Amino acid sequence: MKSLMLPILSLLVAVNMSACSWDKSKPNVEVIQDMMESPAIKAQEYDESSPGHSGMRLPPENTAPVGFTPYKMTFDQAQKELKNPLAGDMSKDVLMTGQKFYVTNCAVCHGTNGEGSANSSVGQLMALKPPSMLTEKIRGWNDAQIYHTITMGQGLMGPYASHIPQKYRWQVVNYIRFLQSENGK
Repeated sequence: MKSLMLPILSLLVAVNMSACSWDKSKPNVEVIQDMMESPAIKAQEYDESSPGHSGMRLPPENTAPVGFTPYKMTFDQAQKELKNPLAGDMSKDVLMTGQKFYVTNCAVCHGTNGEGSANSSVGQLMALKPPSMLTEKIRGWNDAQIYHTITMGQGLMGPYASHIPQKYRWQVVNYIRFLQSENGK
């Protein structure tokens, strides 16, 4: 029996090595299903193996995604410390990018031209109407205050830090300034 074990074992190793060929032109053989690609679990799905049976899991404490920069300023700190690196840049590229993110995220409540809830699909239905971007109050804010409000939210408006990437928020600020200049002559 022992004399048969060595040839059988060497045959199994040879078959396994040929199945794991490094030649990428040959199709890979998956001996055990779902070992090469495990089935994904969506955040909203039931997962019997996780705590709370939720597919959504919290990241470990004190971790941050790659490239993430924490933003821990208050409204007043932002007003004093932040400066718009694109201040006054109303180039086509800046405005087009700002418009893209504004229309996608802001126009639903604040209107496509910044006029507020009167012409917005969701803003009309809200009990507390979203303000117009064209009011004297918001015109009086500096760019950093608008940037901070986009990042952290204010009042009923939630934060849009996860919806509008950090590098595009200043472009949204410039687009809001463009709307203000077009509508407040």
